[in-house]
Amino acid sequence: MPVHAATDAEVNALRDEVKELKQLVQKLSDQQKTALSVSAPATIPVATPTPPVSKPRWMAMADGQTQVKLYGSVRADATYDFKGSNGSISNGANYPLNKDDPKQDSLNVSAATSRIGLDITRPTQYGDLTGKIEADFMGGNGDNGNGTFRVRHAYMSLGKWLAGQTTSPFVNTDTSPETVDFNGAIGTGTTRTVQVRYTQPINAQQKILVALEGGDVEKAGNAAGGSRFPALTARYDFKTTDNKGLLQLHGLAHENRVAPKDSTSEEKFGWGVGVGGKYDLTPQDSLVANYYHVKGDGRYLLYSNSAYAYDTTTQDINLGEFDSAVIGYQRKWSPILRSTFAIGGIQYKDDSTYANSNLTSTSYNKEIYNALVNLIWNPVKNIDLGAEYTYGQRETFAGDKGDYSRVNLLAKYSF
Repeated sequence: MPVHAATDAEVNALRDEVKELKQLVQKLSDQQKTALSVSAPATIPVATPTPPVSKPRWMAMADGQTQVKLYGSVRADATYDFKGSNGSISNGANYPLNKDDPKQDSLNVSAATSRIGLDITRPTQYGDLTGKIEADFMGGNGDNGNGTFRVRHAYMSLGKWLAGQTTSPFVNTDTSPETVDFNGAIGTGTTRTVQVRYTQPINAQQKILVALEGGDVEKAGNAAGGSRFPALTARYDFKTTDNKGLLQLHGLAHENRVAPKDSTSEEKFGWGVGVGGKYDLTPQDSLVANYYHVKGDGRYLLYSNSAYAYDTTTQDINLGEFDSAVIGYQRKWSPILRSTFAIGGIQYKDDSTYANSNLTSTSYNKEIYNALVNLIWNPVKNIDLGAEYTYGQRETFAGDKGDYSRVNLLAKYSF
């Protein structure tokens, strides 16, 4: 074979080997790139909370998530007592007895009923976290230019849970009539307690509220000791599908305890039940009513006596027991004019040791009631001007009576 022919064959063979090596290198390179791309973790974008939708009158904070709303009212009250003046703008249970020849024709005024509040909300993965802080100036004597700052509401709420101070589930604010009087008809409940509360919706029309409430559950300052446990309160709500009607059931249980010494204590169980309702007869007319039976409590319903009388000789706790009722008719005469007629009262059992223990007391009432009628004018947005006439009477366990007759005037700007 010629030499050059062998050389050509060797060169061609070398070319083929080089070509195969290049293909192998390229294949290995491609496989390595594929492996790296598969093993490299995918970049996951960081989730950012969706900014809440801005609501009217709410202000967004710097974090872009929290919103706050300032609200309140500037209010002035004036009362003129024709008889039985107690020197206060509120319908207290302490107006004087007729036998004492009480002063008449008395004017009292106040702006301490003005209030201010702040609502707070922020979205979370568990739903909206909300809070409320509200106060007025009725913490002490709020009459005739006086007033002391008082916390009304201070709570936070997330999902079904609430913690802080707010209205007790036992009281009847949803089924009480609108009044010019700051406190309302006798038998109305407005008690706000520090509580832990759980709300369980049943469906769109029904829900149950259960709370453990602290504080002075007995409202009895004449005995040492005090309850060792929080009060248990509950409420059941039922709304009609057309939203015309509301039915509420209320329950209360707590301990009454006197312990003047560490080795001496007496306990008795206090309880209460209530039912309330509201119904819109027409778009202009509505009825409200509520009824309670309570034993061993003096905290939750306005103008009730102390929960018990304590006998220091026998060391017995004698519980007070009473019924209360409030009924009201509300009428919208026009878009700017509305009225309420209401009557409310409390009556204690008078054949009890509790009643006999308080025969000489002029501040403990066997029964007390009032009736009122008002007219409220809304001339421009957020302004209410009201006038109300009230007649009331109280009777002590000894049978002494006290009457009062009053006109209450109101001017209020809400914001």
